[in-house]
Amino acid sequence: MIDPQQLREAKQALGRRLRDLRTARGLRQKDVAERVVSTRSTVANVETGRQVVDRIFWQQCDALLQAGGQLIDEYDAYRRLEQQHRAERDEAARRARWGVAARSGTSPEQPGCDLLAVRQRFVLEPRTNGDTSLASVSLLDQAAHGAWEGLPLTALGGRFFPGVAVDVEAYPAVDEGRIVATIPMSDAGWRWQRSPQRRLVAGRVGTATGDSLFALDSRQASRRLVDVGNDARLIIPRAYRLDAITAALLWAVANLDQALLLDDARLEASRIAAAQYSRLTRSAVSGDFAEGLDAVSRMWLGSAFCADHISRHSADLVETPTYWTREQHGEEASTWLLFGHKLRYLETTAGWFVSSSERAMRMFCVPPAAVGTSTESERILLLLAVALMESFGIGVAVTDEREYGALPGLVLTARRAIVANWIRADGVWHVDVTDQRSALSDYRDAVEHVRAHSVIAADGAGGRLHALADYLDLDWAWLRTRCAELGEYGLAGIAEPRSRLLSLDGADRACRFVASLP
Repeated sequence: MIDPQQLREAKQALGRRLRDLRTARGLRQKDVAERVVSTRSTVANVETGRQVVDRIFWQQCDALLQAGGQLIDEYDAYRRLEQQHRAERDEAARRARWGVAARSGTSPEQPGCDLLAVRQRFVLEPRTNGDTSLASVSLLDQAAHGAWEGLPLTALGGRFFPGVAVDVEAYPAVDEGRIVATIPMSDAGWRWQRSPQRRLVAGRVGTATGDSLFALDSRQASRRLVDVGNDARLIIPRAYRLDAITAALLWAVANLDQALLLDDARLEASRIAAAQYSRLTRSAVSGDFAEGLDAVSRMWLGSAFCADHISRHSADLVETPTYWTREQHGEEASTWLLFGHKLRYLETTAGWFVSSSERAMRMFCVPPAAVGTSTESERILLLLAVALMESFGIGVAVTDEREYGALPGLVLTARRAIVANWIRADGVWHVDVTDQRSALSDYRDAVEHVRAHSVIAADGAGGRLHALADYLDLDWAWLRTRCAELGEYGLAGIAEPRSRLLSLDGADRACRFVASLP
């Protein structure tokens, strides 16, 4: 089994090999960057083992440094090692998630797209390119009229998410550049609109390599039906293929939606009660304050209070601050993409410093352990959250040193720190404003270290996000393609929220921003 340390050492050895060849030729990092159409910071990150980048980079470097194919061979060897490690890690994560003992020697039921599982009827299995295929279709009970009814797709639980059942109506379909599903008139429309639960209407397309699903939210589907004789036709954009990225958004929306809807009245009462603390510079509220609320609702309450706290105390700032955030997993990061108040908070705070000569920065601590225990879909959510921040002109830096995970969420300036914690806090939230020199010194040292040693350091947003995709073991080219498709159509077609507290505007903006990058 490939040890993560073994993988890091292989990456560092690859970087040292590049550095040795470069110095032997008497070239600077800047010289190499200019000749392979890259940036000096990218070359520096590769040489120190913080990045690997793509094969084209290594082919160009091999030719430039006259390495005779050695650099390409070593890069390919590293990628094979990485793929083996990824397969072993994903298998371990699946076994842990499904509670399968390693000694059993049996394979667990595979969760489709990491986080969505269609159980009992069929299983959705991710392919290596992030697509999905339908397996075990012989277990499917096909109704006489050609529909597969009420398939129990489960948006699995997580660290905070409770787990949600999503009904699926799957119908035979053909791919004509767009997906055309045939719906019996007896099924069309009314059941989908009136269903109290989240429901997907899917077209099942057979291919030589397996079957794929393309899905619409049931309320969206009911508005798109076209009568044709005794049946109806439903046109589903190909953008809504069920794969790792759509699964990620469905997983997050379904879990957040259900919890917030169930707690709506209690959550509103708790929000009103929380207003009494807004007059205080410092407050720490225990879990008893939100007694009876689901974990997701407590997340929303703490997040909203912290955003308001930062906004109140940042209004008079005269210098561009640095933000430190505590999200390490996609589950936490999805709140940036979906909580309506967090998008408004980003828009407001980014607008304060738009005319400043200094770029606002936001720091993340995402250690290898957090990456290793996250599914592909979770890692996509984390990347999209970072893309959302970059879309507002906020530069992001990431440290992989786990010690910094203990630092609280804060906004740091030269004279004070605005502390705002709701992730991994002892209670619902903990906020403060401090000008203590010792605390400011500690925060400043951490910020400067991460700024200087970011694992995604690059000259522009595109370079940083590409480096983050590499660090999170995501296919950047595939992500950009899928973000372009989803950004064009919008995510509401497949994951329309029901709660008034959720919005897809942030997720749509993140997708469009990723698609716009060179």
